[in-house]
Amino acid sequence: MGQALLAHHTGLFRVMDAPDAAAVQRLRNTATAFGLKWPTAQPLDAFTRTLDGAQPRQAAFMLAVRRAGHGAAYTPWRAGETPWHAAVAATYAQATAPLRRLADRYVIRAALAVANGRRVPDIVSAAFETLPKVMARADATAGRIDRAAIDLPEAVMLSSHEGDRFAATVTDTDDRGARIQLCDHPIVARLATPALPGDAITVRLTAVDIDKRTIAFAAAD
Repeated sequence: MGQALLAHHTGLFRVMDAPDAAAVQRLRNTATAFGLKWPTAQPLDAFTRTLDGAQPRQAAFMLAVRRAGHGAAYTPWRAGETPWHAAVAATYAQATAPLRRLADRYVIRAALAVANGRRVPDIVSAAFETLPKVMARADATAGRIDRAAIDLPEAVMLSSHEGDRFAATVTDTDDRGARIQLCDHPIVARLATPALPGDAITVRLTAVDIDKRTIAFAAAD
């Protein structure tokens, strides 16, 4: 569908950049935390094709990959541009959920017109120009809901483990401190520590608040 719309100079495309070098290194540290063997010379996409989603640690890593980029967005057709979605390695026109995703309804109308040799309705072409901002707001809301849906089970999972120690790997650092990946749980957390990316450390769970969906760790003594 994406190629058909592109060939007819119309459409609304889902686009996403590939993870940058910093994100790939963070993923390599995540793989180390999970005990996954990722050969140094092997590209990310080749490595992910070797993974089995039925294996918990590999499934957790695959989720980390989906979150490693800068997020997907929508863009209308533009002359001289080829929209690209790195995760599917293709020009991608999303149209799989017309009952709940506004953009898909217009993409389907455009695809139907192209398939039948008809002109894409003006109202559809006009919508392609305004939908990216509308969908960006919807995606931001969905992202907050998704994060909350993950935060709650994480807090519940750890609710009886305050004071326990956990093996972790520092995946990356920034001005907010270190981001850590627990080695035995699919949990990413923040930590104030001078540790460097790639360091294997031991952390202690200091607080869990199920109502606020928060967890807190400190470097173990």
